[in-house]
Amino acid sequence: MRLLLLIIGSLIISGCQSKVYLMPSPVGMAPDGELFTQSVDMKDGNFLYTLYATNRTPIDTQVWSAHYSIFPDDNLRFGWTVFRIGESVLSWEEIVAETVSAERSEELLLSTEFTRETAERAIDSPSDQISSLELGYFHEINRFLDKAWDKDILIYVHGANSNFYRATAQGAQFFHFTGHNTIIMTFSWPSAENLLRYKTDVLHARKTIPAFAALIETLAARTEARNINILAYSAGAQVVAPGLVYLRELYPDESAEDLKKRLRIGEVYLAAPDTSFKPFIERYLKFKGIVERTTINLNRNDSVLRFSAMQNGFSRLGRPDVSELNESETQAMLEVMKSPSLNILDVGESAPLNLGKAHDSWYNHPWVSRDALMLLLFNLDPLERGLEEHWENGRAKTYRFPEDYEANIARITKNKREFIEVRAKTKHSHQ
Repeated sequence: MRLLLLIIGSLIISGCQSKVYLMPSPVGMAPDGELFTQSVDMKDGNFLYTLYATNRTPIDTQVWSAHYSIFPDDNLRFGWTVFRIGESVLSWEEIVAETVSAERSEELLLSTEFTRETAERAIDSPSDQISSLELGYFHEINRFLDKAWDKDILIYVHGANSNFYRATAQGAQFFHFTGHNTIIMTFSWPSAENLLRYKTDVLHARKTIPAFAALIETLAARTEARNINILAYSAGAQVVAPGLVYLRELYPDESAEDLKKRLRIGEVYLAAPDTSFKPFIERYLKFKGIVERTTINLNRNDSVLRFSAMQNGFSRLGRPDVSELNESETQAMLEVMKSPSLNILDVGESAPLNLGKAHDSWYNHPWVSRDALMLLLFNLDPLERGLEEHWENGRAKTYRFPEDYEANIARITKNKREFIEVRAKTKHSHQ
């Protein structure tokens, strides 16, 4: 009991931290690197521009710069956010140099400069029904897609105990390290913003599933994105995994191949997923045909997921306990792990990372965040990203970070720089 109270206390202290500081730079990033040199229209010094969608009920519906409650709504609301990096006014060159430095001169606070809700849409609206405000919003997204070399949209789905500011700021910091080349939309579902109300978050995540499905369908129908990628952190997996199943089951008469082509869901990255382990294989088998690839980032020592398992009574996907499975379930799990469309990234057993009980490696460890960038930006397989294949007991295939990962990523980055420059020149030659 004493140990449990200490764990809860430490989680409350860290969980109540309201400010977001810019994540450490992914390894190998440089001001003249392959990403920052391709930015064209988003070179605006300290400022980060991202999108958001939310099913939170607004506190005041009469203002455009809306503030949102912790309660689910029957509408999807869309808008823009702008964040400032740090306190000093810096040029593009200065801010890039400062943010990629391993030893920054100061912690770089992300502060909200601007939030504006632009359009709303009933979750159950017919796909062919759209307002003029929605048309304008998606027209702007398509305009940015046309200018960007990355033609995908990335949806970031936050975890529990997260308010609107924290969720959108985390999406914005990842936008920065794409070199301002990727359109990122944060999906802010109605977390109760309090660790002691975790059960409320679980309930609200469940209620959010139709809203998430509606968001995917809306983006697929109204934008010209090549693919819609999804990055779900922690309890965000409680929205995404069942949400993908929900999407599949909405259209039982449509083939998986046709639905996949229509929805264009590319990479699905589940970072330290706080969703029940045992039901996941069944869920995955239902939605695997409508997505390109699913990656699971897990750490069997994750202290946050240990606490979540105590709360829920079952182990979590990001910290699985295989003893919960019967023999047939174990065989099904081993079979799907062989598939190239499901990659298990075992960050906890990657000795060079030295993660310990960490829950936040996808953005807080420079190697893991770099790997996430290589996956989401370039759609590379694990071996192409410099990882190594590992077989546990000769049966379960996972991927780990090798000791020479930094050397691997330097070589891969050089190759990708040439690829990006060719792609950028080809695009500009057609304008």
